[in-house]
Amino acid sequence: MLHALPGLHPQVDPSAILAAGIALARLPNGAPVLLDGNALPNLAASLPADSRRLRLTALVERLNWTEPGRPADEAAVHRNLEQGALALMCRVVVPDDMTAVAVRELGVQPDRIVRATADANGAVALLAIL
Repeated sequence: MLHALPGLHPQVDPSAILAAGIALARLPNGAPVLLDGNALPNLAASLPADSRRLRLTALVERLNWTEPGRPADEAAVHRNLEQGALALMCRVVVPDDMTAVAVRELGVQPDRIVRATADANGAVALLAIL
């Protein structure tokens, strides 16, 4: 089941955060959840309530706190938010070794990091990961 958040991507406004919290609360215990890594800093405060009962997986293309041109103080805040959110994940799916290293540097254990590999058409088999 897909739950799209309201608003423009990748910005997450308060209505999207509320919608995400409601969607997570409605899921049954043990449900697998795949989260867009771009939303993690904005959802960091609402994830702890459901992290013990759901199987959270983050799909992280890149870490937001490393965005070029981001002011240092803003980058530090995003780093802390991403680090906290990633700590709640059962799995973190990354596209390459460079991203895997960056995620490990935030304290995620290597056995929780999964490198996604695409087939010849670019499709990734996420069901096996979840």
